[in-house]
Amino acid sequence: MSAIITIHATKRDQCGKGHARTLRRADKIPAVVYGHGYAPVSITVDGTLLNKMFKPGSENDTEYQLFDLSIEGDAAKAARKVMIREIQRHPLQEYIEHIDFFAVKMDEAVHAPVHIRLHGKPEGVKLGGILRHILREIEVKSLPADIPSHIDLEIGHMQIGDSIHVSDLQLPENVELLTDPAAAVVNIMAPAAVKEEAEAEAPAAAAEPAPAAT
Repeated sequence: MSAIITIHATKRDQCGKGHARTLRRADKIPAVVYGHGYAPVSITVDGTLLNKMFKPGSENDTEYQLFDLSIEGDAAKAARKVMIREIQRHPLQEYIEHIDFFAVKMDEAVHAPVHIRLHGKPEGVKLGGILRHILREIEVKSLPADIPSHIDLEIGHMQIGDSIHVSDLQLPENVELLTDPAAAVVNIMAPAAVKEEAEAEAPAAAAEPAPAAT
């Protein structure tokens, strides 16, 4: 597991959209932390830092899935171990509007998503094949400290017609796989096959009835 970094937060007593807008103007992000055995706590975190740490589209690429959350004014001296449950973004500008942190206990197993990173350019793509990255993350269950930060998948050897499935992924022995092992992660298709698939889908889409006017 990668080194755990600390996120500093401050308790907040006020809620509501108006207060949230005031916080964002001050470069603060409203957030909440909750979890099994933890009463929910409303907090604020550094907007500049968190927006740099979690850039749009890259949340799953971070190597830090487990964090220390240090809350100023918290009666508990030790930082809470947390995972990020959800990041909400502005629909247009994509800055972070709210974060849900999930507090975990290090001796209790949790369900967590693990991102799949592809490495290499497939031989089949060099020959004209088309790479399809079908599954970008899997679901696992393990103690928080044992959750892999990500899974590296080498695809440079793949030829046209090859597929890699969830069952082919290498996981630590103490991590339980929850995703269907038969699910395809990535495959290399011949251009003709992709064209045929697209042509087959087009008539079906055209045949679907238009939604009724409201």
